[in-house]
Amino acid sequence: MKPETDARITDTRKKILDLAEALMLSRGFNAFSYQHISAELGVRNAAIHYHFPKKSDLGVALIERYCRRFERFTQAQAELSPGEQLEKYFELADRYFGQQQICPSGILSAELQTLPDDMRLQTQAFVALMRGWAADIVRRGRDAGVMHYPGTAEGMGDVVFAAMQGALQLARFDQQALQAVKLQIRLLLGCQ
Repeated sequence: MKPETDARITDTRKKILDLAEALMLSRGFNAFSYQHISAELGVRNAAIHYHFPKKSDLGVALIERYCRRFERFTQAQAELSPGEQLEKYFELADRYFGQQQICPSGILSAELQTLPDDMRLQTQAFVALMRGWAADIVRRGRDAGVMHYPGTAEGMGDVVFAAMQGALQLARFDQQALQAVKLQIRLLLGCQ
């Protein structure tokens, strides 16, 4: 293939992923079809099938993309203190809320039972990354003496993860909920 053909194919694939991501975060994975993407991009469904033969292939590619982004995000925070990393964790939720989107782990978790098996496996890996980072933050915070809580780091990490997932949902009805939950987490961890 010619370089310009490779670039055009890569560009089309990226556009498909970008639009599929926007649709998923605003509607859910099950609530959009290739028709939605093809109409928006002005291409035929066959162009989408060329890159992603099945919709689950598109879903897996989206989740793999989220995993790569999340890993880059956490690596960029590696030198920060546990308290600063907790605030970065909160900023992720703020970003989705500000864009009036559901976070990817939230929508994928809500739809988990209806997703194809390959997407379920990828979703579990993605959620495990997020839960693991939350547990690592609170573990290092306790080790540094700046966070205090009973139980295990894994359990407290799950509390932080679940509370933020729930707060994003609740904030759709009550805009103050996200801030209130973040404050409560800080208080719960003794780092306010």
